[in-house]
Amino acid sequence: MSYYPGAYWVGPGAGRGVFHRLLEFYRLVLVDHVRFARRIVREQRTAGTFAGILDVGCGDGSFLEAFGERPAIGLDWSRTAVDAVRSRGFHAVRGTLPDAPFRDASYSVVTMFHYLEHVAPVRNHLESVRRLLRPGGRLVVQVPNADSWQSRVLRSRWAGYDPPRHLINYSTETLRRTLTKHGFRIVRQTHLSLRDNPTTLVNSLAPQLYPPAMPATGSNGLLRPVGSLAYLAAVSVAAPLCQLEGALGHGAAVMCEAEPLKH
Repeated sequence: MSYYPGAYWVGPGAGRGVFHRLLEFYRLVLVDHVRFARRIVREQRTAGTFAGILDVGCGDGSFLEAFGERPAIGLDWSRTAVDAVRSRGFHAVRGTLPDAPFRDASYSVVTMFHYLEHVAPVRNHLESVRRLLRPGGRLVVQVPNADSWQSRVLRSRWAGYDPPRHLINYSTETLRRTLTKHGFRIVRQTHLSLRDNPTTLVNSLAPQLYPPAMPATGSNGLLRPVGSLAYLAAVSVAAPLCQLEGALGHGAAVMCEAEPLKH
C-alpha cells in the first residue's frame, strides 16, 4: 500500500485555495458516469426494485456527490478517502470488498470505477459483488482500456498503465471475458468518459502538471495554482478529441453494465 500517496485518494478539486478550486470540475466531467448509472436506477425505480447503491473504491466521493441518488454508501480501504466521503454527507465504510460487512443482497447497484485493475486475483471481488446484489441488480465497472488509441500511440508513456498500482491491464475484450468468466452478462458498454479520457492523455504527456503530484508551493508560492490552471487548460483542449476517440469505441477507459447470472 506504500505505492499510494495520500493525495491519491482525493481528486484535483478537493483543495480549498481559490485557484485549486478551479479544478473542482469533477461534478461536470462525471456526466458520462452519472448518465450511465442513472439509467439503471431509473429503470429500477420504475420496476420498484431500487435498493441503494454501493460505490466500491469510492475515493473521495466525487461520484456519489455528482450522482446524488440515495441510499448510497462508499467503500474504500483508505481512511483519507472514507473521511472525504463522509465530509460530503455520505456514509462510507473502510475495508475491502471481500471482507465488506454488508448483508447478502443489500444493494441493487454496485459501481466500480477504476477499481478492478488494482486487485488480483479478481475472483473474490466479483463473487462478493454477486453476493451483495439483489435479484435484478447491476454492476457498473470501468477500467483503463489498454487497447485504446492513446495506449497504442503512447505505448509505455501511457498513464493508464500506472505501474505498480495497476495489477492488471484490461482491454475492452479482456474485461468482457473476465466478467463473463465470473458469472456476469454484459448488458451494454461505453468508451465515453469526459473525466478519464482527456485526463489520461494529459497525464501521459505532462505528468508533472497533475495537481496531486505538484509541490504545495514554489519559490514564489504560485507553483500549484499556476500548474492547476495549466492542467485545466490542457484537459479542456484535449477533451473534444478524446471524446471523439471514445465515441468511436477506442477511448482510454471502458465502462460496462453487467448483470449477474443465476447460480
